[in-house]
Amino acid sequence: MDYVLTWITDIFDWILAFIVVPVFSTSSHVLELVILKPMDAAGFPFWLEIVIIASLTALLSLFIRKLLRIDEKEAAFQEAFLTRKQAQELIKDVDDWKKQAVLYDASDKQLDEEFNTYLAQRFSRYGLTYLMPVFLVLFWLDNVRPAWLLEAQTGSPFAINLPPNSLGIPGISVPLLFLAVYLPIIAAYFKFRKKPRIRLSELAKHQEQ
Repeated sequence: MDYVLTWITDIFDWILAFIVVPVFSTSSHVLELVILKPMDAAGFPFWLEIVIIASLTALLSLFIRKLLRIDEKEAAFQEAFLTRKQAQELIKDVDDWKKQAVLYDASDKQLDEEFNTYLAQRFSRYGLTYLMPVFLVLFWLDNVRPAWLLEAQTGSPFAINLPPNSLGIPGISVPLLFLAVYLPIIAAYFKFRKKPRIRLSELAKHQEQ
């Protein structure tokens, strides 16, 4: 058993050393060359670079959302779920109360399973769409512009230095500035986006009848 665990560990170590690390290292250098270097050459302040990178990350998240067809999948689930709930209403027409109880129990279990599957899939899709881009970009920024390097270059580890204040906050960190730009862009998308057309209202009306 110990031999098997050692063998598995060696495989993961090999994958990490020869695949994961080189891929991320190469990607980091490419992104730095394509994104950061031109902005450095143009004389952009570091805080503005973070604003631009956060905006690009938000656009990347929205592109991934479109690529995964999240809106269509959400609408399809809601339609299917309401349709099944509507079909459940037909059980009350069964004369035998014992059969009704069995049918209701089976229908509820199926609805619970479908909803749990939907929640798991939704969590995965949202993780790929929002959490992963944010985590990877912040991890990249922490490697190419670590706090110690910022402090060595600018005298401060913060993206934006604040004047002395009663709260005792010396500055705005890179992650905080990043999220302060990223989150409003995502929120604005949800507020002003064109919502997909679904038959929820029609199904609801039909169910009430």
